[in-house]
Amino acid sequence: MTDPAAMAAERCTGRVVALDVGRARIGVAVSDVATGMALPHAVLERQGTRVDLTRLQQLFAPLRPDVLVVGLPPQDDDAPQGQGAASAGLCRRFAQALAAAVPLPVWLVDEADTTTEAHNELRALGMRAARRRREVDKVAAARILDRFLAGAVAERIEPLAGGGEPEYPAR
Repeated sequence: MTDPAAMAAERCTGRVVALDVGRARIGVAVSDVATGMALPHAVLERQGTRVDLTRLQQLFAPLRPDVLVVGLPPQDDDAPQGQGAASAGLCRRFAQALAAAVPLPVWLVDEADTTTEAHNELRALGMRAARRRREVDKVAAARILDRFLAGAVAERIEPLAGGGEPEYPAR
């Protein structure tokens, strides 16, 4: 955690981009500076951390974000085969690699139930299951961004020591 005043000051600056990082895909959402709304933006298929970071940097260039947010899954020890802790570790390490790759503040925000919320929203819109699977990650990223913009507790991430990037296998 960091100083709440510093955290609030960073939250108030310009455009924010949020990421829902999974093993197979990364959902991307962006804040509308004029309205403060979180808007689903894109879904990237994972190709390995180095490639993913390069693709994200290319995606960020026209968006010109001031702050980046990465969703942090709950560390549910009751999840099958410790998947909760593994997913949280993957997201934390990805956020550290992102912080080393871009000169922007990177924050972690609790992403509990955001994918479920996104599926429910898309289902309520009448979207078929196949299309929901293609869209859900960017909508989940928008829910993560909503939480950040609403002042949810967040953790400022420092770059990986030595600036190295962990490599995660593409799925």
